[in-house]
Amino acid sequence: MKLSTKYQQIILASSSQARIEYLESQNINFQIRPHKIDESIIKKKKLHFTKIVETLAKLKAQSVIENKDELVIGSDQILICESKLIDKPRTINEAKRNLIFLRNKKHKLISSVVVIYRDEIVFKETKEAILQMKNISDNDIEIYLAKNKETALNCVGSYKIEENSKYNFLEEIEGDLETIIGFPASKFIERIKK
Repeated sequence: MKLSTKYQQIILASSSQARIEYLESQNINFQIRPHKIDESIIKKKKLHFTKIVETLAKLKAQSVIENKDELVIGSDQILICESKLIDKPRTINEAKRNLIFLRNKKHKLISSVVVIYRDEIVFKETKEAILQMKNISDNDIEIYLAKNKETALNCVGSYKIEENSKYNFLEEIEGDLETIIGFPASKFIERIKK
């Protein structure tokens, strides 16, 4: 199906600043509608990690549909370390525990984008990245959290890759930036721009 956006409204089912900035950088006209999904319900199910992230991306898109002629983008990202799914922290103490757990370990980010048009999935992309958290000190973690509370509470790993040049916590082992920020949408963008 041709994904021309000439007569369609694009909706982003997210309030993620990284995803908003990504679409803005591509000169895409879109509206923001934060999704209405309780992610914890899906994460509690005994699903394969890839299935979790794809299901959440799809449900998020479906949760904001108001008009069948809209192109709705849903996305999700999960972080896995030592076969354990790490959730967004609810408190700074949880963020600290996350960072201590990730310290000196490799972890995997699985990111998915699902686009729905007229009740059908017209685009889906799921990609993985692997990062290594350096052996950062407790003091570095404390300083980081004191200066970055909002980031810590809004990111699955309690960090943003975009801030790595400043704090130097992470090494990229495998994967690209769009996967690391949780929005593998470049192929979709290419299709709608054609």
